[in-house]
Amino acid sequence: ALLSPACASLCLQGALRALHRSQSPACSRFCRALIGCLAQGSPTHDQSPLLMSLQDPERSRLLEAAMTVLDPPGLRELFRGHLRGHLRGVASHRVANHGLQRLLDHAPEDVVSEVLSELGPALEEPLARGHPGVVLALLGAAQRHPRLQGEALRCLFQVGHAPSADRPRPLRVKPRPLCAKPRPLSNKPRPLCVRLRPLRQTPP
Repeated sequence: ALLSPACASLCLQGALRALHRSQSPACSRFCRALIGCLAQGSPTHDQSPLLMSLQDPERSRLLEAAMTVLDPPGLRELFRGHLRGHLRGVASHRVANHGLQRLLDHAPEDVVSEVLSELGPALEEPLARGHPGVVLALLGAAQRHPRLQGEALRCLFQVGHAPSADRPRPLRVKPRPLCAKPRPLSNKPRPLCVRLRPLRQTPP
């Protein structure tokens, strides 16, 4: 009942942050219980219920809050149990891509490596959908793990390198002259016209 209302979702997010800051051992248990509730239900279209929750505007905020406080083993289990194999769709989804960014912000090196292997060759897809934050989060994760930086840069440099047949032809426009051809100056002097006023005669 606390997963759907917006006000209840905010309360749960605040509880997660408070437990995490207090370094309470209950934070991990609460976080895993919350993810377990979001993962309940019957899968549809080969997608887990948790993946469907990640696409929901309200429940996705809870998942994002859980990812920020979940320990590395929990993030690894979350990724491999629900997200692996669906990253291209998640990265292009207008809501779910934010959850992927939170995962990359806190994921251990092995999870980031798997994300890079699956999503790296298709980085142009989230960019085309207007989600550059996915690429920035992936590069930020690679910055935390130096062994992945070379592969991350290689995938980034390949973005936009389409075959020559698919590239649009350049627009060729014939330039117009900036000014017209100047007229030649005439050496013939123009007559000077002066209108003379008649003299006024005085009477005798």
